[in-house]
Amino acid sequence: MRRLLPSRLRWFVSAAMLALPVVLLLSSVRSLGELDNTKSVYLRNRAATIAARLENLGPSQLDDRLFDILAGEEPALVDLRIYASEGDEPGNPAVRSLWRGEALYLAETAELDGGEVYRTYAPFHVEDGLRVARIDLAPESAEYIVEHTRHHIMLSLLASVALVGFTMYFVWSERRAVALERRQTELEHLAQLGKLSAVLAHEIRNPLGTIKGFVQLSQEQAAANVRGFLDAVLAETARLEKLVNDLLLYGRPREPEIRRIEWASVAARLEDHAREAIGESQIQFRAETGIEHLETDPEMLTQALLNLIQNSIEAVRDQPDGQVALSARPSGGRGATIRVEDNGPGLPEEVREKLFEPFTTTRSNGTGLGLSIASKLAAALGGRLEIDSEAGRGVRADLIFQK
Repeated sequence: MRRLLPSRLRWFVSAAMLALPVVLLLSSVRSLGELDNTKSVYLRNRAATIAARLENLGPSQLDDRLFDILAGEEPALVDLRIYASEGDEPGNPAVRSLWRGEALYLAETAELDGGEVYRTYAPFHVEDGLRVARIDLAPESAEYIVEHTRHHIMLSLLASVALVGFTMYFVWSERRAVALERRQTELEHLAQLGKLSAVLAHEIRNPLGTIKGFVQLSQEQAAANVRGFLDAVLAETARLEKLVNDLLLYGRPREPEIRRIEWASVAARLEDHAREAIGESQIQFRAETGIEHLETDPEMLTQALLNLIQNSIEAVRDQPDGQVALSARPSGGRGATIRVEDNGPGLPEEVREKLFEPFTTTRSNGTGLGLSIASKLAAALGGRLEIDSEAGRGVRADLIFQK
């Protein structure tokens, strides 16, 4: 496993790696905007040069040949119009504003013959009075100034985007590595816990059997007023036996012995166990037989389903309308889905987050091994256990076998 950076240092490095390309990205975007300003300044200077040239002309030179003369001097010039009075274009506010002295210079982007031009309105003087020139320049003429700079900025922009992507991947990778490391630690812990459980259960089983045998022998010979106390001892011994068996089953599940079985016989056994667990309660239990045969280990399958049924019975025991249902249906070709569901209160959010971890339970007297064992048995049989639960809508447990 690769060595991870300390938590604070990792987040500092991640923040720094993300900040640098973001700053570069913003700088590149800003520089692209500045390029347009640079082009505008260049075109404005070219228009000012033309206006200065007009200032030195006489009235007789303001004829049809003027455009050709100026276009020869300034290749960017695409159109030129001279206004001799405010009335030459009464609907043009720019001409009116310059003519009345409300502005000294106006520039804008305009349309000319279906194309875009940089348009400037500039006043100039001749011997017989004021004139206003509308100077249209091709924006492409300024492109050579910023062309190389634009290429460099675009490369910088692409590099910034790539760095942001790499940084986000690095942050995601670090978080995933931390999660995997935490999960690996949890799995190792659970593995050690399983081994410890199996060892302890094995060591407890023999003395527990001895205690149970002597209590049963004593019960046969004890007086009537003492047998009640011995009954309580036997009941607690039986509870410890179940815990020991669960610990052994969780810590050292045996290899399955797969064979063809009839589902109806398994369902009948499960129903008998369920009726016994329900006892005098008003819980309604029903079993449906939607399939005929299964290829599985009947003992391991029965144990897994008993754990699920027991959980559902305990969940609805205090409800006046408690219901538990067992059903089976074919799925995925030769596969099958066996479902145990109830109409209980459902599972709390904190329990759903660590559902199959051992010793996770909502009951004060529960061991929290039922779902863990059922999940392990399902995996050993080549299937999987899925739990669906919503608060107030009960629990649905599916044992899913693909074949």
